[in-house]
Amino acid sequence: MDMKRFIYLMIIAFFILSCNEDEARPPFDNQEFYENHQAANWTKVSAKEHLQGKWQLTHTYCCPMSPNTGWASIEEGYFLLEFKGDSVKVFTNNSLDQTQYWEFDERYERSLYLETEAPISNTFGTIYFSEDYMLFNGSPSDGADNYFQKVE
Repeated sequence: MDMKRFIYLMIIAFFILSCNEDEARPPFDNQEFYENHQAANWTKVSAKEHLQGKWQLTHTYCCPMSPNTGWASIEEGYFLLEFKGDSVKVFTNNSLDQTQYWEFDERYERSLYLETEAPISNTFGTIYFSEDYMLFNGSPSDGADNYFQKVE
């Protein structure tokens, strides 16, 4: 193999690997995400209003104490939450999986935690908002961080 061809193949491999790593990361910086949440001064009333609609799971980051720490992009249609008033519908693979009533956990005055009768996967941890993105921050308790984007 001549040197030109080798260099050409190395450049292509570099771009392919770089693109895959970037695609796995969400389109925002976590520090900016937290700053946006704090600046908005969310209350349980304003957060409940903002939650109304459909939220698509887009990325996960797992788990700080795990040997498999890393970002994962989630396939569109895999997991969706639809909030309407005090109910939430959970869709998995574009099929309705469950419907439950929800509220914010009242034990925590300034933090937002989703409370439902039965656990809903991907919704563990403190909720943070940044524009039309939502984070369930499960990592402080060794869970995954789950990132959603509002789609309706």
